[in-house]
Amino acid sequence: MNNRQQRLKPLVMAICLIFLFSFISLYSQERFRRNPPYPEPLSPLKMPPVESAVLASGLKVITITRLNSPIFSFQVLIQAGESDSPAELSGLATVTAQMLLKGTLTLNSSEIEERLESLGIDFNIEVQSDYTIFSFVFLEENLDEALNLIRLFFVEPSFPSLELISVKRELYYRLLARNKDPENSGYDFFLKKLFSGTAYNPGLIDEEFIKNITQKDVISFHQRLLRPNNSTIILNGNINLNNASRKVSRMFSRWISKPIEKVPVPRLENKNYETICFLDIATKDISVIAGNAVMPLASEDYFPLLVLNQILGGATNSRLFLNLRESKGLAYYAFSDLSFFKNNGLLWVRVRTSPEAVSQVVKEILAQLKFMAEENIDPFELERAKAYLIGNFPLQNQFPEQLSKRIGLLSLFQLPQDFWNKYYENIMLVSAEKVKEVARKYFSNQPLVVIAGDLNSALDYLKDFEKIEIYNRKGQFIATFQKGVMKYENR
Repeated sequence: MNNRQQRLKPLVMAICLIFLFSFISLYSQERFRRNPPYPEPLSPLKMPPVESAVLASGLKVITITRLNSPIFSFQVLIQAGESDSPAELSGLATVTAQMLLKGTLTLNSSEIEERLESLGIDFNIEVQSDYTIFSFVFLEENLDEALNLIRLFFVEPSFPSLELISVKRELYYRLLARNKDPENSGYDFFLKKLFSGTAYNPGLIDEEFIKNITQKDVISFHQRLLRPNNSTIILNGNINLNNASRKVSRMFSRWISKPIEKVPVPRLENKNYETICFLDIATKDISVIAGNAVMPLASEDYFPLLVLNQILGGATNSRLFLNLRESKGLAYYAFSDLSFFKNNGLLWVRVRTSPEAVSQVVKEILAQLKFMAEENIDPFELERAKAYLIGNFPLQNQFPEQLSKRIGLLSLFQLPQDFWNKYYENIMLVSAEKVKEVARKYFSNQPLVVIAGDLNSALDYLKDFEKIEIYNRKGQFIATFQKGVMKYENR
């Protein structure tokens, strides 16, 4: 071997070693991508102490004790909502809730506003299908004065006729403005179709029926359902259960119990919807709503459904958004959501798109649901979804009123008291096999698909579909679009 070869030998060996180590490093990185590392143990979820008691009147009192907190949250949760409004008086539950703060036997509307402002009380009223929540947030130092004012809303409301006119008018125009958005109109119609044939109202309000609501109707609704034995009070702040029970018992002593008659809520079935619905409204964009019934919140499917929804469309890094917006440019946004009612659950997709892309968007949604029902879930995708849900959960409870609502609704949804304390544990236990199982369970049937937008601008792009039912803005069936031919009702 000459001198030149001897000099090159160490260099060749060094190059080989560098190549070998690079290959091992790249292989390790690739294996890491395919098999994410086992997550480190989570710190325990620390929820504030929660206690509850039921007063002699049937009123349930819950305390969420947060020591040394200057902010106090006081909520009154009534187990009555728009599902309790008579069909011909749509919106009665919402109007009644708004009217409670518009006058009492001792205070008029202006005086109530002044008292709320002087005590620094921030309030909000939320009316859903199964419940109504009155939320009041103020400084702890104003607790007694705030309770003394709030009790009047429930014990001695006066429902002044002039205020009723104002409340009805405001609600009417708010609904008109809301229904101009195709997603809102499409989702309302989606709910209407899902619950058609049942006597249950999933929270829908027909603005035209608001004018039928009288002062007598409001008083009757209040006397029938807004009772202590149909209510829960949640106090969130620097207070314990004994103190809270004494205060609430004294302040609300004149709130009288009365037997409550509740209509059973029907259970929806996850079924096959073969026909697409088109809701014709005057709008530039198109919204697509697609979904089906799932089990209620109290079922064992809840946590796998959370993970499934997160993978499908829970965030901007989920499949729908990445596919429809980022990859193919077919949508402005694409997400999925879970909605829960007293005895039902829904998993639904919402996409905002253009008339030109609507046909492809619907096909992509259906293809993605079918794919998730048939294919295995990628381990990395599973762990990313679980990590997001775990990391985001504390943010959902960062405000006292958010946590109060979550705790207050446990009994309505028939959940155990420690349900949210085990959130981390239950999310971590969700496996890829379980996610695929619930995907197969709920995505095997074709979902109900509702397209909301201007019919004239979208019609030419819908000829690929076998059959589409056409409805007007009020949700009334007007025609069938089949194989490119429009067949109008009664023609």
